[in-house]
Amino acid sequence: MRKKTNSIQRNMFYAFAAGLAVVITVFIAVYIMQTYVLMKDEVTSSMLQLSGNIGERLDDELRQNSLLSEKIVFSNEVRRLFLTDLPTSPDAVTTYRLTNRFNQLMYSITGPKLPFYQMNILDLSGHRVTFGQEYNYTELTQSQMEGISWLDRAVEKDGKLHIVATHESELNSYPAQVISLCRGFGQLIGGKVSGVVEIQVAYDTIDTIVKSTAYIKDGSGEKRMVVILDKDGGLVYPRNLDYSLLEYYGSVADTLETDGNHNILRKNPATGSREFVFEAVCDFSEWRVMLIMPRSILMEPIRKLLWQILFLGFLLLMGSAVFSMYMSRIYTVPINKLYHSVQSLTLENLSTGSQFHINSGVNELEQLNDVFNMMVVRLHESLEETVSAKNMEIHSRMLALQAQMNPHFLYNTLTVISIMADNGEKENVRWACRNLSDMLSYISSESLKPVKLEAEWEHTCNYIDIIKMRYMEDILFDSRVPKEMFGLKIPKLVIQPLVENAVKYATDNIPVWKIEIRAWKDEEKWYVSVRDNGSGFPEEKLNEMREKIQNIEKTGNVPQLTMDGMGLLNIYLRMRFFYKNNLTFHMKNLPVNGAEVIIGGLLQFLPEKAEI
Repeated sequence: MRKKTNSIQRNMFYAFAAGLAVVITVFIAVYIMQTYVLMKDEVTSSMLQLSGNIGERLDDELRQNSLLSEKIVFSNEVRRLFLTDLPTSPDAVTTYRLTNRFNQLMYSITGPKLPFYQMNILDLSGHRVTFGQEYNYTELTQSQMEGISWLDRAVEKDGKLHIVATHESELNSYPAQVISLCRGFGQLIGGKVSGVVEIQVAYDTIDTIVKSTAYIKDGSGEKRMVVILDKDGGLVYPRNLDYSLLEYYGSVADTLETDGNHNILRKNPATGSREFVFEAVCDFSEWRVMLIMPRSILMEPIRKLLWQILFLGFLLLMGSAVFSMYMSRIYTVPINKLYHSVQSLTLENLSTGSQFHINSGVNELEQLNDVFNMMVVRLHESLEETVSAKNMEIHSRMLALQAQMNPHFLYNTLTVISIMADNGEKENVRWACRNLSDMLSYISSESLKPVKLEAEWEHTCNYIDIIKMRYMEDILFDSRVPKEMFGLKIPKLVIQPLVENAVKYATDNIPVWKIEIRAWKDEEKWYVSVRDNGSGFPEEKLNEMREKIQNIEKTGNVPQLTMDGMGLLNIYLRMRFFYKNNLTFHMKNLPVNGAEVIIGGLLQFLPEKAEI
C-alpha cells in the first residue's frame, strides 16, 4: 500500500510542479515583455512630452517678443518719430528731446519690465535707435550696415518675422550671444520696407528655459542633453556644440522629418554610444527641439525592474516546488472519492438528502465525509429560507434607494419655493406648492412596481416648471420625448433626478443655461439622454463614479449613500436591480462644455389599465 501511495505522491508532485512551473514561467515571460513595452512607451512618451514642453516655453518667449515687434511697427507715432522726425532733426537739442519722446513711447508699448535683452531699430540709410541695454540714437557707417548679416533677409521678408539663430550681435556696444527677431516696416503699413526692428532675446534666457524645463542642473554630471536647431539647420542651443555633432544632429533631424517619427535610436559617432533622440517641432518658431539621452541611462530603471521580476519569478518557482511537495503528501485516494461525491451533488439529489460514503480509512477524511452529509441535510432545510430572505433583502434595498431620493429633492425644491416667497411671488408660491404636492404624491409611493414613461415624464415636467419659475429666462429646456414611448415600463424616479443633476452642473456657469432631454428606442432598448452646457463633471468625480460602479459590478455590494453621493449612483443601482446586466448607463463630459448622462433598458410595455 505504501509503495502505491508513494508512487501516487511522486506522480502528483511531478505533474503539479511541472504545471505550476510552466504557468509561472509563461506568466513571468509575458509580464516581463508587457512591462518592458509599457515602461519603454511610458518613458518615450515622457521624453517627448518634455521636449514638447521645452518647445512650448521657447515659443511663448518668442511669440511674446514677436507681438511686441508688431505693436512697434504698427505704431504710427513710432514710424513718424523714427523715419521722419529724428532723421530731419535740425540740432542736438531737438534730437535729444525726440529721443526721450521715443523712449517714453517705447516704455508705453513694452511696459517697465522689458521682456527682451536689446532692441535696435534702424532704417536703410543707417539711422539707428537702441533701447534696452543701451539708449541712444546714432548713424551707422556703410561698412557697419554691410556687416549686419540678417538685414537683407529681413528686408526681403517684407514685414514678416525673421528669426536669426544664436549669434553674436553686430550692433551692440558690448557683444553678446543673442537670438534676433527681425521685422521690416515702412512709412505706411504694408508699404515698401524702409526700416527694420530687431528684438534680441539673450542666449542666457534660452539656456534658463531649457534647463528649468528639462530639470538639468549645472555641475550635476547630467548626461541628458538638449540640442535646438532652427528650420534651416542653424544652431540655436547649445552655442558651444562641436561642428561635427551639429552636422550629426542635423542629419538626425532630417531623418526624423523624412520618416515622420519623433524619436529614434542612433549610435553617436563622437561618443560611440547608442542614444535616444526625442524631437519636438515648435509650432511658432519651427525650431527643432531634440532631447538626447544615452540608451544605457534611459533603460537603467527598466533593467532594474526586470531583474527584480526575474528574482521574484525564481522565488515563485521555488515556492511552487515546495507547495507541490506539500500538496502531494496530503492528497490521496480518499480525497478523490470525496471529490467525486461532491461532484455528483446537484439540486435534485440535494432535495432527497442523499448520503455519500467514501470509506477512506482515514479518520480526518471520514469525519469530513460525516460533516458533508450533515451539511447536505442542513443545506436542504435552509435553501428555501435563504431564497426568501434574499428576495426580502432586494425588496428592502430598492425601497431604501427610492426613499433616499426624497430628502435631496425636497432640499433643492423647497429652496426654490423659499426664494419665490422672499420675492413676494404669492401666486407662484401657491402654484409651486400644488406642483410640489403632486410630485411628493408621486415620490412617496412605496411600490416597487415599474411605472409608465408617461407618468415619469409628467413628474419630470412638474420639476421643470418649478425650475423655470425660479430661473426665468436664464434657463432653457429642450425636450423631445416621443408619445409612442409613453407606454414603456421603466423604474420610478430615474429621469427627473437626471434633469436635476444637469441643472446643478449647468448653473455653475453664467446664463443662459441649456438642458437637452432626448428619448428614443431601437429594436431592443429604450434610451433617455440628458445633457447640459455647464462646466461638466469634475474629472475626480467621474473617476470616483466609475470606480464605484466597477466595485458594484465586481462584488455586488451596495454602498452606503450620503446626501452628496446619492443622485446618479442611486439611479444606477435601481436601474441595475431592475434590468440586471441589460441596463445602459453612460456619463461623460462633452468636447466643448457641459456633460451628458444616458440611461436605458430593455423594452417592456405596460397595458393601458396598469397602475401608474
